[in-house]
Parts: sequence; C-alpha cells; structure tokens
Amino acid sequence: MHMDERHRRLLVKQNPQWSGGEIRTYEFKRAPFDILQKDLDHPQIIAIVGLRRTGKTVLLKQIMQGLQGNVPDNNIGYISFDDRDFQRYETASELIDYFLTFSKKDVRRYLFLDEIQKVPNWPDLLKTVYDNEEGLKVVVSGSSSLELKDSRETLAGRILTHIIPVLSFKEFVGYFGHENSIAVGSLSREYDLKFLGKKEIYLSLLEDYIRKGAFPELLDQTDQSFITRYIKESVIDKVISDISKKVKPGREDIVNDLLVVFSGNTARLFEIINIANALGIDRNTTSEYINTLEKTFLIKVDHNFTKSALKRARTSKKAYIAHSCIPIAMLEQQMGSIDGTDMGHLIETIVANSLTETGFWRSPRKDEVDIVLPGPIPIEVKYRDHIGKKDLEGLQRFMDRFDVSTGIVVTRDELELNGSIPRRILRIPVWLFLLIDQKDLKEL
Repeated sequence: MHMDERHRRLLVKQNPQWSGGEIRTYEFKRAPFDILQKDLDHPQIIAIVGLRRTGKTVLLKQIMQGLQGNVPDNNIGYISFDDRDFQRYETASELIDYFLTFSKKDVRRYLFLDEIQKVPNWPDLLKTVYDNEEGLKVVVSGSSSLELKDSRETLAGRILTHIIPVLSFKEFVGYFGHENSIAVGSLSREYDLKFLGKKEIYLSLLEDYIRKGAFPELLDQTDQSFITRYIKESVIDKVISDISKKVKPGREDIVNDLLVVFSGNTARLFEIINIANALGIDRNTTSEYINTLEKTFLIKVDHNFTKSALKRARTSKKAYIAHSCIPIAMLEQQMGSIDGTDMGHLIETIVANSLTETGFWRSPRKDEVDIVLPGPIPIEVKYRDHIGKKDLEGLQRFMDRFDVSTGIVVTRDELELNGSIPRRILRIPVWLFLLIDQKDLKEL
C-alpha cells in the first residue's frame, strides 16, 4: 500500500497510542458520554452531530481514552479531516486502509472519523467500510446535520445519530462542583435541604450561564470581551460561512443579517414573508436559509400546538437561538444593558432549548402559552418580580381548553408548589427548573 509520507506522518501524530503514548483530552465529560458508551456495543455507525464547539471531538477522544488498556492500541484509530490534504475521497480511503492494515482483525477495532462531512461522498465511503469490514466499530462526528440528513438513504439501517446540544445548566452547575440533581417526588423538601441555603450561588451560576454557558471551552473564562470574540469568531462566523457555501456562495451578508434578526427576536413569533421583505430576498430563499440554520443547530423553530398538521404549517412559528450567549455576543450587549423584556426572552430561550419536542400555543383570540410539551404540559416563562393574575390568563385558558390539571410557571425567584385543584399552577424558579429532568416534569 502506497500512501504519501506526509499523510502517514500526520496520521501517526493524530494517534499517539500507536507509539505507546497516552490519548490525552479533557477530564470533564458531557452528559451524552454514557449513552455513546452504551452504543459502542451495537454494530451500527455512531454519528455525533451538533453546533460547533460543543465538544464533539472531545467526546470522541474520551471514548478512545476509555478503550485504551482494554483494546490493543493499534485497534484504535482516529482521523481528523480538518486537515485540507485529507479532504479527498481517495486520500480518506487510503487513511482508513492504513489503519485497517495494521490493526488486529481477530479483535474488535474502533475507527473514529472527525469532521467526516468534509470528505466528498463520505456516505458512500462509510457504506463500503461498514459492509466489507467485520468486527469494526465506526464513530463519526460532524458540525451539522446538513450532510447527515442527506445521507439517510445511503446509510439506512447502518447509522445511529446523536445530537450533542449546547451545555445544559445542569452540566454547567455540575462542572463547578455543585448539586445538580433533584427528586421531584419530594421537590419542596429537596429544595429546603439541598438548595435553599445556597440559592445565591445558583443565581450567580445562572447569570454566568446566560452569558457564556453554551460552550465547554468557556467554562473557566471570565473575560467578557474574550467570550464575545470566541462566540463570534469560533461559532457564528464559521456557521455563517458554512451556510453561505451551502445556499448562496458569496452572500454571507444575508446569513449575517438573518442571524441579527433572530438574535434580536429570539423566543418571538415570526412570519417568513416579513423576514424576506426585511432582507430583500424572496420567500423560498428565506425559507431555505432558515431551514439550513436549523440544520446547523444555530436556531430551533417551534410550531403552534394543534392537532391539525395543516394549521401547524400555516400558522406563525417561533424561533429560538441555540443559547442566550449567542444573541448577547451577536448584538454585543452587556449584561447590565439588557432590559427586562429582552432578559425574559433570553430566559425563555434557555428554558426552551433545555427541552425536547417543544411547541407553543396561540389561540385565534391571541391567548398564548410560551412552551407546550407532549402530554400536554404547558409552561409559561415569567422572569419578573411580580406575576399577576392577568399574566396567567393564557395558561389558564389553555388548561381549560385541553383539560390539563397542572401547568408550570418558570419564575425569577418564586417557588410555589401548592396550586389549587383541579387546575394547579406551579411556580418554579428558572435555575431550579433547569435542574429537573424533562421526563420527571409529569410527576410534579
């Protein structure tokens, strides 16, 4: 087998374990790590996707680190396609063949392919490897689902996809060594014993999380100017470039303007035609840009809660930026300059992104509920000092209309768990709500 000497040198450098070295990486493990470990037992390819800088490469290295000592070092292979020379189909195939040649075929082998989407026709390459190599587990990563969604037909039945979200508040709190789990069955008692005496700590952690909490590399960073620069240069600018190349090369200004629109209007309803008019582009192109922003995990689009799929498609949608720190960086806001209304939308953004399968509700009378989970479980976010009866009218009307017994108000600082039967409205501080697992909300 002939392969360019420079390529061999780079590949050996990426794999210190082949020369008896240790696989080194960060100690802090993201929440998805345990699930990924379990999926190593299945034959399918594991695909790890998510927004840039959320720790996908670190997860690959941590899985490799866990294998070292239990698997022959030559049976663990890592290839990063960030190197431009590796981003050719033929070269990628040669690199994989090099690993396979020197691995032991009678022991299970593990191949990790980082930023696989940079290789042209990579689904065909993976299909060939998967179909022809026995005892080989392949794990790949990518910065978006753009190409992964396009590969479903080629890799049908051969791939399991894991979306790595931005850091959760639960992970953020755990990183700094504080209690981050709570039993909802005895929530009031747990709150008194574990959290009440440390409430100020959690409020401070929440403030830090709002401005930098999305990305693992910013966990220990305190310089706000660096935080802003990191988010803009390492995340926003890269995604803008990716999307521009995908939709309309050379028009990065359109993507930038669209992000400015969504950053200033996160957690708000939007109409595609209004955005198209504001940007001076047609509706179809605008829709394509928005869909692509979704696929790169930079925004999340929610639909109105209704049983009619037709109504869901026709009515207004709501968009959330992936994390509050992105609009803060995008608009170069300082925490002290964010007014109460904007802070409420940033908090709703954090809450909505901490949950899955979310929608919202808006009636023809314009009654609204911020977030609706399957069940349904209605959630209203009221990040203010005083919450009056009028603030809860939409929530109460939703509960009456859909015969829901329990609704949740996510508050700034108020905890009230003794709502009236038959329509209980619970009030939970945002920092405490973010520590509750979604699956446990139905037990409240």
